[in-house]
Amino acid sequence: MRGAIIFIGDELIAGRILNTNAEFAGKLLSAVGLEPEEIITIPDREDIIIKTIKRLISEYDYIITSGGLGPTDDDVTTLALAKALNLPLVENKALLSAIRSTLEYKDTFEMAKRMALLPEGAEVLAENLKILGFRLNYQEKKLFFLPGVPSQFRELLEKRVLPQLCELKNKAFFQECKERGILKNLIFFDLNETELNQFLQEVSKGTNLRIGYYPVIPEVKLVLFGAKEEIERLMLLLRERFFLNLVGEESLPSVLGKLLTERGYSLSTAESCTGGMLASLITSVSGSSRYYERGFITYSADSKRELLRVKEETLREFGIYSHETAMEMAAGAKKLARSDFALSTTGIAGPTGGTSEIPVGTVFIALATHEGLYSLRFQFEGERDTIQKWVSYTALDILRRFILYGKSFFSYRFAQGYKERPL
Repeated sequence: MRGAIIFIGDELIAGRILNTNAEFAGKLLSAVGLEPEEIITIPDREDIIIKTIKRLISEYDYIITSGGLGPTDDDVTTLALAKALNLPLVENKALLSAIRSTLEYKDTFEMAKRMALLPEGAEVLAENLKILGFRLNYQEKKLFFLPGVPSQFRELLEKRVLPQLCELKNKAFFQECKERGILKNLIFFDLNETELNQFLQEVSKGTNLRIGYYPVIPEVKLVLFGAKEEIERLMLLLRERFFLNLVGEESLPSVLGKLLTERGYSLSTAESCTGGMLASLITSVSGSSRYYERGFITYSADSKRELLRVKEETLREFGIYSHETAMEMAAGAKKLARSDFALSTTGIAGPTGGTSEIPVGTVFIALATHEGLYSLRFQFEGERDTIQKWVSYTALDILRRFILYGKSFFSYRFAQGYKERPL
């Protein structure tokens, strides 16, 4: 099957936002042998959308679009599609009811209801109607129209579009996988993509597995598609080889949240260089109130001393960026929150503030437990937000590893030092 993807949006053309959907779609489709032959970015212009759709329909078996399905005047994808194919727009009653019931469009329903107008023959993709996206069969061509919001685009592409395309591509193979096989998504952390790739090349020889691996910084996502027996065999090998790095089938915040919930543990945080990002990741998981007690953002030395009871002599002797300060921050948060665990972060996210002794990217992450205090020093690279993201995810992974394997498995690529002491 030959296919193409269209990304629609003035913001993409102008470079105001990064097109992460293109990377995700290209790698996910390629993982199952459906790599698109064209990936096109065009503006929110009706005439250009019409011309592009007409051309691609004449050349390809499937087309996926992203963007332009919203309620505002510049969202013209649906109208352009109807004109390109000379189809009338028909009001979808179920979709209209879903739009009417959501609080998001409580005061703008008259504008928002235009989203319920779909080309004749179109079918809504999301079963719960909470995400706007639809498919259309036209002259034996498969057309999929998805929202541009990354989380919504990815959910529909992975859960609704991909299975349909796989079935069309190879019905016999898909039927076998439907009966005996699975699509598996695995998340790894602190693992280089090339190392994973090399291992997979060696162990997947002679199989019919479809394999895709790509970074979703700072994690690495692996997509496996094939017969159940082959997937299970490969899973065993992956767990044996990368048992520390294999997080699971969900991202770190979700996996850690389940661990804390299942074992009845509570968690608090004390952040400096991450500025609340760590707490935001933790609370991005539904149900996190069951285990997350509270968080402290203590950016200045005074706030560390006043809120977390970091000793003045510690700050004076070792400095803000040190194992000792990080451990006292974690100890303070744990004591004040009366939690089972506490994580702390302190360091230099840059781009300014570094010195020859403590360069930009130097970060200390500490964990407080009932048994003791543990601190790791790291040296990360990248822009400020990249460093903050690495720090936040690494902190979560430190706690994940401690719960599963204990302190003896604190081994990370970017770690440069380690200290511990009693609580």
